[in-house]
Amino acid sequence: MKLSDLPARELARLDAICLEYESRAREALRAGGDLNLLSEEIDPLVKRYGGEHTPLLRAELRAILAELEREIVDPSGAQSSSKSSTASNDQADSTTHAKSATADNGLPNHPTPADVHGAPTEVIPSPTPRLNELDETPGDLPNLGDTIGPYLLTSILGRGGMGIVYRATDTRLDRSVAIKMLSLHDRQSHVLVERFQREAKAVAALTHPHIVELFDIGVYEGMPYVVMEHLRGETLLHRMQRDRVESEPITTQQVRNWGVQLADALAVAHASGVIHRDIKPENVMVMNRKRPSTSSGGSNSGDSKSGANESSLKLFDFGLSRVGSTNWQNDSGLSEALTPEAARKISDTDSATRVGMILGTPGYMAPEQARGGVVTPAADIFSLGCVLFEAMFGRPAFSGETATKRFAAVLEKQPLADPARRRDDVALSDLILSMLSKAPASRPSAADVLSTLQATAPASQVTLRNGAGMAGSGSVVDGGGVVISRRRLIEMLGGAVAGGVIGATLLPASTSGQMRAIRSIGVLRFQNAGDASDLRNDSPAPDRRLDQGELLSGLLVNELSRIDGITVPKYVPITATLPSDFQEAAKLLQVDALVAGTFSVAQAGPESSPIMTVNVDIVSGKTGKLIEGLVIPTAAGDNLIEQSALAQELAEAIGRELTQGEERDTIENPEAFTCLIKGRTLSDPGTAAAMRTALSCFQHAATVDSNYAQAHAGIALTAISLAARENDERASELISLSQESAARALSLSPGNREALLARAMVNYQVLADFDAADEVLRDLTRTSPNHWQVHHQAGWVKIIRFEDSQGMQFMRRATGLHPASRFLKTELARAEWFRGNADRAIQSALGLIVDSEKLTEEDFFPRGLLIDIYEQSSNFVEAAKLDPELEWTPAASGAGYFAAREKRVAELPYGPFGPTLNAAILQVRRGDLANREPPDRLLARLIAAQLPMLPLVLCKHPAMISMTLLEQAVETYSVLRFA
Repeated sequence: MKLSDLPARELARLDAICLEYESRAREALRAGGDLNLLSEEIDPLVKRYGGEHTPLLRAELRAILAELEREIVDPSGAQSSSKSSTASNDQADSTTHAKSATADNGLPNHPTPADVHGAPTEVIPSPTPRLNELDETPGDLPNLGDTIGPYLLTSILGRGGMGIVYRATDTRLDRSVAIKMLSLHDRQSHVLVERFQREAKAVAALTHPHIVELFDIGVYEGMPYVVMEHLRGETLLHRMQRDRVESEPITTQQVRNWGVQLADALAVAHASGVIHRDIKPENVMVMNRKRPSTSSGGSNSGDSKSGANESSLKLFDFGLSRVGSTNWQNDSGLSEALTPEAARKISDTDSATRVGMILGTPGYMAPEQARGGVVTPAADIFSLGCVLFEAMFGRPAFSGETATKRFAAVLEKQPLADPARRRDDVALSDLILSMLSKAPASRPSAADVLSTLQATAPASQVTLRNGAGMAGSGSVVDGGGVVISRRRLIEMLGGAVAGGVIGATLLPASTSGQMRAIRSIGVLRFQNAGDASDLRNDSPAPDRRLDQGELLSGLLVNELSRIDGITVPKYVPITATLPSDFQEAAKLLQVDALVAGTFSVAQAGPESSPIMTVNVDIVSGKTGKLIEGLVIPTAAGDNLIEQSALAQELAEAIGRELTQGEERDTIENPEAFTCLIKGRTLSDPGTAAAMRTALSCFQHAATVDSNYAQAHAGIALTAISLAARENDERASELISLSQESAARALSLSPGNREALLARAMVNYQVLADFDAADEVLRDLTRTSPNHWQVHHQAGWVKIIRFEDSQGMQFMRRATGLHPASRFLKTELARAEWFRGNADRAIQSALGLIVDSEKLTEEDFFPRGLLIDIYEQSSNFVEAAKLDPELEWTPAASGAGYFAAREKRVAELPYGPFGPTLNAAILQVRRGDLANREPPDRLLARLIAAQLPMLPLVLCKHPAMISMTLLEQAVETYSVLRFA
């Protein structure tokens, strides 16, 4: 396996380790370090961070060290490069921005004017050629009219010293794309190509409305290229030019909006291990969209201008600026620390060009970046601060006539805010200055910047993460649409947070149509934007605490289930990044749309309570593309009652309302409600451990608030569900607990569905009162059409009553409401077997088998069912294959199989029937026992124990057919009279 074959997230992780090692190694060599000592650092790094990809990481680190060794042996390339520069300082400075606007950005600096409606138009090359290069392409680059795979080259959008950017048509989808190609000339290197592709792959994993979308990567005659979204608009550099600002001033609200969008994009990127390294106005595209006039906004900042344009930004060249420059064979630009004195030894032309490609852009790069030190996400924050400073105060944070002077300013000077402009928005100004701190540790993170911008807004806060122009293929953002805007007023009163919606959501017709078409929606695991370790796909252990992201997800599932006409599957811990991930998750959950997002917590002020900012994305399950995004501030902490307003925002976004029931009227104690959500989120039929943990949560909620009907109902339902898995003594205790808790819940809330469901389960599982259970469950299936447990239990009651067709309908509905549950899918297959379709049951169960060295409890269900079916037909060979720890060979005969199976039935049971019933099924099948318990005595013992699953097993299990003819069975279970 090669590094380029790895998943994007793992690739980004390993690449970050390599980059950090390379930076530290260069610093060590500049300080006179020994290569041998650097080599000794590799093994500890690999041992700690390599994991399953240890060989790849070791090979990459050794390759980096070999490159550094070659630079030491032959550093002449950099020297000759420096000496060969003939341009003057002024010439270098005048071409720096022009070059970066083409080579780095892929788009030139001079857009055509907007049309009469104010919609942005396509950026086209300047009519005046730069450096006489726009007339024709070099011989090693493809010409206009050529095709690269499915892409037809139609025009040149820009070019620079490192490469060229074409406009092309994707002939498969008939859409316009931009292709950036690196022209390596005689410096071709497979290492550079691999790194360029690796970086592109990592950036492609960043699905975000304010990051340019990458569609494809490839190599054309040794030159790597990327295919990306073709943006139409103008660069932020052009928007901030003096003549534009004089005719259309930049308001403080616009600066905030831009900051929110860019910080949000960086928070997602940094959490994925990707650093931009070259944030500057040329690398930000502005697409202006008209929004309706509003009277809200701060009067001081002038943000409430009628008919003002709401700017949507796109950050591009994301991460690609760092790809290959450090590996040019004739360029040792990182081998010397770029102090002001060192920088003055290099001609400005060479310095500006190489630094612009290798380290960043003078005047925007962080001090540690300019010195050639370790680059962390804090460097991006510094660069973003420079961009926002320029937008806020109308001048660069670090100015200078030449690149060298801008380097020196970054390293030595501290920018000063204009006092008059600062008064327009003090909090914004102070935040920007904090982002420009010389020390990386003193700067806020991207998530902190985002939270602060939203929490300290002097007026209404606009929701900017919208999906207009993003749905579908995601090809071109062309402006002219209506921005999705939602305004929230956040007031800090005595440290408490109160939020209110003061505006409506305005959707383009295509987006609103998608929202109205949603009939089912799944909630994925919310991720901590400030913690990269939180971005994972592993399922949480059922007996541990839920983290904040899972609590948010569980809360939204609980609340969104109150929307009439919308199906919300039970929460399972799934995360998604790429459109394909979202499509796969939607397929697993069988939903039209998905809710996902990130959250971050920040302190708004020393006297204020912390605020949690939740970025919520509504994603199409069909395309995996964003439909709409919301930025919703709420109270931090475990008070889920306050945070439940998130669901109201979501419901409004999809044009629905949350129904109000008696459950909503009883929520008073935050701790009790939080425990209830934890219990409902953790409770799952897949594992007994999960149900035990959930039961503890419900019991704690009832202890906190003894009159909380929902908590008592949770105890009742979980206790009877868990009773079927426990030993006889514990099962008896749980049955009593369920009966007591259901009675208490119904006395407090007579219509509580969980309590009614628990009582119905006791009726048919313990008391054999099938008629009473059937009546209650029939009503519940009508009043609770989206409750999977209601349909699951209704299905078994119908099947016990020999109403198989209707029972199977309920079972299928239950599986559809919780499609990620292998337990329910196994139950559906078991129902097929019980009604005589053994072949269909086998095929279904085989599809649920997971090949794993260590089996989990969820793995037991399909394996146990298959063992049950194969044993019933005496196919011991196939049955034995399903239990890797069964000590039996075909030569040992059937008697030997049963002897071996007796030792394993408790570990790998036939089904969720409890240890006594599983042992009874095995006993009934065995003909090799000398002292076999008589059937009537066995039946009497089972009935006396009041085992929860006995009615189902006795009435429907194929092994028990002979026992259903016993007089005691018919007397106890009336349905057998009509069998």
